[in-house]
Amino acid sequence: MAEILSFSGFVYPVVREACFFAILILTLVLSLQKLEYGLLILLGELFIGSKGYLFYFEQGGLAVSIRIALFLAVLSVWLAKMIVFWAKQDWRAAADKLKLPYWQYYALLGAAVIWGGVNGYWQGNEFSNIFFDANSWLYWLIILPLSFVINEHGAEINKFWGKIAAIFSASVAWIITETLLLLFFFSHNFGAAAAQAVYKWVRVTGVGEITFTPLGFYRIFIQSQLYILVGLFIFISLLLYLQLVNKRSLLIYYFISLLGGMAVILASFSRSFWLGAVVGLLCFYALIFLRFYKEWRTVIWNMALTLSAAALAVGLIFLLVRFPYPESIANFSPELLAQRALVAEAGVSSRWNLLPPLLREIKQAPIFGKGFGATVTYKTQDPRILEQNPTGEYTTYAFEWGYLDIWLKLGLLGLVVYLILLGKIIVAGIKIIKNYELSITNLMTVGLLSGLVMVMVTSFFSPYLNHPLGIGYVVLISLFIEKNKKPRFLS
Repeated sequence: MAEILSFSGFVYPVVREACFFAILILTLVLSLQKLEYGLLILLGELFIGSKGYLFYFEQGGLAVSIRIALFLAVLSVWLAKMIVFWAKQDWRAAADKLKLPYWQYYALLGAAVIWGGVNGYWQGNEFSNIFFDANSWLYWLIILPLSFVINEHGAEINKFWGKIAAIFSASVAWIITETLLLLFFFSHNFGAAAAQAVYKWVRVTGVGEITFTPLGFYRIFIQSQLYILVGLFIFISLLLYLQLVNKRSLLIYYFISLLGGMAVILASFSRSFWLGAVVGLLCFYALIFLRFYKEWRTVIWNMALTLSAAALAVGLIFLLVRFPYPESIANFSPELLAQRALVAEAGVSSRWNLLPPLLREIKQAPIFGKGFGATVTYKTQDPRILEQNPTGEYTTYAFEWGYLDIWLKLGLLGLVVYLILLGKIIVAGIKIIKNYELSITNLMTVGLLSGLVMVMVTSFFSPYLNHPLGIGYVVLISLFIEKNKKPRFLS
């Protein structure tokens, strides 16, 4: 419904603005009633919204995304609730609600982010660049209302995790469906006018990217597919759990979900996703074999199911692309996947062209960085840039190299603090599964940790750890591991 309304709002701007304010007001009202309602809406948007512009309000050339609006609404209600506690001088209740996991490391990271803003101003970086570069980092503040709600639930926290699981499952199911529908749509002749309208909506709202590759395949890349990758590890964990406890009735549902997720990741044609998925799977099965070695036969069978899902996913993509009605206008074969992995193109060339000048900028201030809004000029092969500047020279403050972006903006100290936080979360997660125990909490922890490793690997080549999509996942997994509660994924 959200994306149907978003498309309608793209055609009729008055619908877009009406939906923007309706969602914002609804979120405010529900948050005042119960803060968790606003958080669930916020997380739902995060899981499917990619860049956050499914709905936006535009005034004077400035567009305010629904993601920013929901973030400010939920954070404002949280702050109002905390002020009520302080006004009543209920210091104990306020302190209980403010308990944060790994608060020392979050505080240090917060200090690094503040320094990035101040340093960017001192360096003379353009203010608009500083603002738009830093606003993604403000998303870390969602840990405050999330911790508030989790601390408020106390022993009944499983219910809240269950609601998040429901929102996540619905979001993953929709992104899988959306990706496959877009793949079918653009691979067939539905008319130039229809294709142009859908393409523009996808691009303008930031839902994703539709690219006709030199290999003759329509690439369907949606930033929120990152959560499909996380979902894969969850599906594999649930499949393994059902196999270990001999509950066969639900196997088909999770296998279909795994199959759909595999097809989406392949259809994204994203090398970063592919590399992250491979490393994440290696991490997942390494931890599984180390902790559940007594069940090695079942684990081998689970690996066979995963490989079968991947093989069937290739067949599913072939059927969608080559289905004869209406007329198929695209090409696909298993060989294309290998060619995509090995053949360089404009995006890869531009990324490597960026590397030397980016490293030179980092060397100028390696310890403290150059602050938010720091720019780098390099030559790109991006056709859209070449249309505007035939020389290909391009200046930007946003870089594909995720860790180098963090290093340039926050300095080595900021990057190290971030890596220490991620390391602490991983170590804490491994401690949960250190003893052999057949429980869904252990298996789910393995899946979530593998998802975190995947995000970290993907961020080498794509900026996810400094984007709300990656930040949101880090916050959620840190809260889950800290509380070590069993979410109701199987309910």
